[in-house]
Amino acid sequence: MIVKRFAVRHALLTTAAAAALATPAYAQNAEDADAPSGGLGEIVVTANKRSENLQKTPIAISAVPAEALELRGLTEAKDLSAIAPNVSIVGATTNATAAVVTIRGIPTPADETQGFDSPIGMYLDGVYLARSSASTFEVADIERVEVLRGPQGTLFGRNTTGGAINFITKKPSSEASLKLRAGAGNYGMWTGRILANSGDMNGLRLSLGYLHRQRNGVVDDLLEPKKSRDPGATKVDSVRAAIDWDMTDTFNVYNVFDYTRIKGAPMVMQLAAVGNGTFRPNVTLGGNTFSQVQPANVAGYLNASTVVEPACNKTVSRAYRDTVCLNSGNQSQDTIWGNMFRMELDLPTITVRSTTSYRKWSNDIQGGDLDGLGTIRGPLFNIGSPSAPLATFTGFPTSVLTGVGIPAGTAAFLTAGSVPTTTAPLFAAQTQRGQKQFSQELEFVSSTDGDFQWVAGAFYFHESGYENNVQNFGFALDTNQAVYIPSTMQSILTGFGYPLATAQALAPGMAAAFQAANPARFRLVPGGATLNYKSSGDSMALYGQASYRPGGQDSPFGVTLGLRYTWDSKEVNRTQNGAAPFSAAELALNQRKATFSAPSGHLTLDYRATEDINLYARVARGYRSGGFNLRQSTSVASNIGLLPFNEEKIWSYELGAKMEFMDRIRLNLAAFHNVYSDQLATIPIPIQGGGSFGTQVVNAGKTTYTGFEVEGAFQITDNFSIDGNFGYIDINIKDFPGADINGVTRNIAPLIAGSGYAPKYTGSIAGNFTVPVGDAKLNARLGYNYTSEFEMFPNTLTAPFSKEGRGDARGLLDGQIRFSGFGPNGGMGLTIWGKNLTDKKYVVRSVDFGALGFATVIYGDPRTFGATFDVEF
Repeated sequence: MIVKRFAVRHALLTTAAAAALATPAYAQNAEDADAPSGGLGEIVVTANKRSENLQKTPIAISAVPAEALELRGLTEAKDLSAIAPNVSIVGATTNATAAVVTIRGIPTPADETQGFDSPIGMYLDGVYLARSSASTFEVADIERVEVLRGPQGTLFGRNTTGGAINFITKKPSSEASLKLRAGAGNYGMWTGRILANSGDMNGLRLSLGYLHRQRNGVVDDLLEPKKSRDPGATKVDSVRAAIDWDMTDTFNVYNVFDYTRIKGAPMVMQLAAVGNGTFRPNVTLGGNTFSQVQPANVAGYLNASTVVEPACNKTVSRAYRDTVCLNSGNQSQDTIWGNMFRMELDLPTITVRSTTSYRKWSNDIQGGDLDGLGTIRGPLFNIGSPSAPLATFTGFPTSVLTGVGIPAGTAAFLTAGSVPTTTAPLFAAQTQRGQKQFSQELEFVSSTDGDFQWVAGAFYFHESGYENNVQNFGFALDTNQAVYIPSTMQSILTGFGYPLATAQALAPGMAAAFQAANPARFRLVPGGATLNYKSSGDSMALYGQASYRPGGQDSPFGVTLGLRYTWDSKEVNRTQNGAAPFSAAELALNQRKATFSAPSGHLTLDYRATEDINLYARVARGYRSGGFNLRQSTSVASNIGLLPFNEEKIWSYELGAKMEFMDRIRLNLAAFHNVYSDQLATIPIPIQGGGSFGTQVVNAGKTTYTGFEVEGAFQITDNFSIDGNFGYIDINIKDFPGADINGVTRNIAPLIAGSGYAPKYTGSIAGNFTVPVGDAKLNARLGYNYTSEFEMFPNTLTAPFSKEGRGDARGLLDGQIRFSGFGPNGGMGLTIWGKNLTDKKYVVRSVDFGALGFATVIYGDPRTFGATFDVEF
């Protein structure tokens, strides 16, 4: 049945069953770069804390070696979409470094507050990066990227329920060298890079790298004269220094320092949909009734407003726009730096490894205009004040005002007045935030000889962070439905001395008269809120993994058992979550501590049917740490404080096969069924006395993820190969809590449209051509990658614009041509590249503002192209 539902493009992608992630020309490890061509080179990975052949490692893992990374221009996490099946990555909404990474249907949080931990582990040289906002970076020299799919709760620890991505940078070379790179492209892009290696100096090797990259924006902000500040503009400076020192034959010290600063303007959010007053009726499920969020009538307010800037307009459309108006601009700066110090002692039967790391990240977002319309001037709703109690009656006819008892002189004065106006934005935000972390890991790794291998370790991690997020917004109020109504008129009439019975009789007619004469039905109510907090956390773990192969490492049968136990503690101090700082009583409810702990691990059986066929079965348990919903409402009256949510748990069941044929075909298959329980879900909390409610994140969700993956390579001739992958996942939401109209929490899973940021299909296919040209070499690659549409706000009860906010299905065509090995000493190279060659327009992110009455979308990069020139001395 699944096959029958595949579209033609999906059928095309499945031909990549004879394809591989890394092309044969690039599949060799660095040490094997000189291996003879004409076959599949060995790929070495370190997913089990030791160097192993990818094909003999019983894990669903994809690895991209250095030469493939260089050719395809993959330098950071958000570049990695489509390099592995069931992996999807989309960029941030307001800053340059964050990304939402999804592996096997499980995404990192779209909410970037530091109370949530990510279910996808991000690593740099094996060092855990706690914040998704701080995990996208520019590194001058990457050796390999490993993508591990499925729970990795033993060696990679907590928060890897979806998987892990490890960036491995190059160590200093034993040969002295100097590499220079210069590049240019469209949108004013240019890049420069310098890499210097000292070579071996009696066991000491040094390297230093510097990278600069910048481009102009890809969308024209009509209110910004500088292209370097338009949406999509970026300017990156990155430095990396490494020391690799063999102090003795058995003792090595390795230290890496990296620093990156990113300035730019995030991709623009354009106004895609607005509320128009259409009522969203209640929904009935299982005999229970649920209300839907009613979006404000922003369309009515915009129709009553004008744009201050002549070049701008009030366009509301999901269609791609190449011009926008950002009246406050959108500028962001991220600074990320860190140091990793590693000591390694090789003893006859064991390797002892100590890794100490410190990292720091800061982010400053200024402007944050999220509608792209320019400065909107519209009617302001003024609720009045003791000195001007009748401000809400400005502009009404005198006859209507005197009808409610307002004296004639006062009525004439109000009639002559103008309805006040405002230029408050629909939504704008400014943010300052940061995080720093320290980690220490001690590992003991057995030798590779014998029938028994093992790894044991201890891990400690500490982080602290802060955020000051200032939001300004406007609520479009339909005054005919909220203010000038019979109940309000009755109160006004009794206030002017009318008897209650008379007021009750006159109120409906008065309300109708006010509604008919209303000079500005739709008015904006400006508001603001600030989220301010500090957070900290500690994590400790002990872990071990053992593999046994009866008869030695050449034995066909193996069993691996991994166990880990983690202890986490978190503390938050929130000082504001609204228009005003907390009072002393509120502060007491917003200073909280919580502890969490859980076991994780796996049992894996593998059978090497032949030298080239490896079969495996794996059962794994992972967990994601608990935390705090820092956007949660609290109430002194109800004594509802900031409450922690507990850890999530996942059980994963997987079957896989890794095969090679004739040294020409590589085919890796995996099928999985994951059961995710105690998932986070947001439900309302009624406030005592009624009239309002808060929200709380609870562990009440349950979802199953079932799918399969194919990746492979086919070296058709010595000069031509194809590679690719295909992933399919079916997500079944079993349980999701929601409150009915009576405040009773019930399962609303059938009302949830899907899982957020989780495309059902992913895939890629590419052709690669390699041919010698004298002493030089020509490489060419043309690749197509596909991602099906996906939901971003699947709870339609709370997201009125969920349809408009879907991520688009997209098929992107990329290509590269590289001519290398020419010039003096064969040290020159020229690469011509292009991404999204067909200039596909597609939505990658969105925000549904719910009751505020509008939704915004962000489009992916348009067609980009350029060339780079390399020279090595």
